[in-house]
Amino acid sequence: MSSGGNRTTGPVAVVDVLLGLALTVGAAAWFLWIAAGPTAQGVLTGEEASVAHRDALALALHWQPSVWSTNAGGQLFYALTGHVTGLLGDYTLFSPRTAKALASALLAPLAYVVARRRLGCGPTAATLGAVLVVLVPGVTSLAWVAIETPLDAVAGMAALYVATSRRWWWPLGGVLAGASVSLYTAGLAWAFAVVVVLLGRVRRPTDALLAVLGIAAGVGVVAAPLAWWRNGGVVVTGGGRDGIDFGAVGARLAEIGSYAVRSGSSYYYATGIPVLGGVVPAAVLAAGALVAAIGRFRAVCPWLLVAAGAVGLYAVSSGVPGARRIVALAIVAGLLGGVAVDVLARRRPVWTALLVAATVAAVAAPMAVGLAAWREDLARGERVMTADWPLPVAPGATATSTLADLDAALRAGRLTVTQVGDGWGGTRTLALLYLLDARHGRPPPFGADQLIAYYATTPDCRALDGPACAPPR
Repeated sequence: MSSGGNRTTGPVAVVDVLLGLALTVGAAAWFLWIAAGPTAQGVLTGEEASVAHRDALALALHWQPSVWSTNAGGQLFYALTGHVTGLLGDYTLFSPRTAKALASALLAPLAYVVARRRLGCGPTAATLGAVLVVLVPGVTSLAWVAIETPLDAVAGMAALYVATSRRWWWPLGGVLAGASVSLYTAGLAWAFAVVVVLLGRVRRPTDALLAVLGIAAGVGVVAAPLAWWRNGGVVVTGGGRDGIDFGAVGARLAEIGSYAVRSGSSYYYATGIPVLGGVVPAAVLAAGALVAAIGRFRAVCPWLLVAAGAVGLYAVSSGVPGARRIVALAIVAGLLGGVAVDVLARRRPVWTALLVAATVAAVAAPMAVGLAAWREDLARGERVMTADWPLPVAPGATATSTLADLDAALRAGRLTVTQVGDGWGGTRTLALLYLLDARHGRPPPFGADQLIAYYATTPDCRALDGPACAPPR
């Protein structure tokens, strides 16, 4: 399993470098353009306020703000990118969306190099696979939202690419798999495939030792925040705290089918566009996956394991359902679409051109058109981004201007930290106020200890086996 996909093993060709760069730039431009539509409305969602701002600040303070804030890798991503953005003087409520879009764009070159170096595709088919990965609505609909997924898929694709390498560094795939899980728990699908690949490489005692070390290092990455947080901590379980639910398997599998072909609309999947674009694109991608599996089973097997892991994990896990948890399935479908073209065309230029054109017409173009229309509706205000958390904004004001007014009121003593927290969105609003000043080199209107003290006295505070939820002295 580890070497079956290594069809291209020679030096990296110039054309691969150029195409990889072009795909990266194109994907970044596409995701940034998509992000500009909802951002034009000036509405910051509650999950973005939590994940990209409050939780990022909390990580720097060695503080886990709630049992739901388990994805320390995602918090670290936003803490680091927020710091860099602050140094550039560009930190705003919506700058994390820019960072997320740019990071998500790495899916394009990763898909290309996987298709070329692991799945035996020519440049044209590999490019098609990368384009499909970017355009599939299950990716684009989430690539700009400043939450965790599909950052887990970026790390997950890199992890599986490394784990299937013939080079000495293959055990490092376990470390990257741990990063994927830490970024977002749906990364367990990628980690599952990586573990199977690493164990499948064992031929002698040395291999076994390396595989175990790689897996153990990945577990260490996931567990590391427990030693960092000073108020106890919870990892992985997060939204699935109710554990495995075998009784809901049938309903969950039906949900996956509905998300794929009917509507992806769900928690933080802002558009109703199906994850796989609709019935026709989904059917074409499913047929492509079948062709790829038959034609290059040994090569694509690790990627099929990712898809199986994503479906299995969704089917048995508890927590809030949603299309955001099956992004890996969408990525594998797009990737294998490119492989199918390569298998069917057999590197014949005419057949390759015809199959690429047919795939673009049946899959890529409808996806792009649908997503562009959705983005334009948001940019024109014909579709409204719902304010889903209690940040009261006066008529004619914006979230940004409201926070500026609150900052001024705190500095003037007209409001206290408790009054702002109680009346304008709790710890999320307080963290925003703190970061908007700190990232621009200004003293915040209150100390970080006051933010944590406020959290410790609110109904939102859940025990984390430590002092954060104890009444302040």
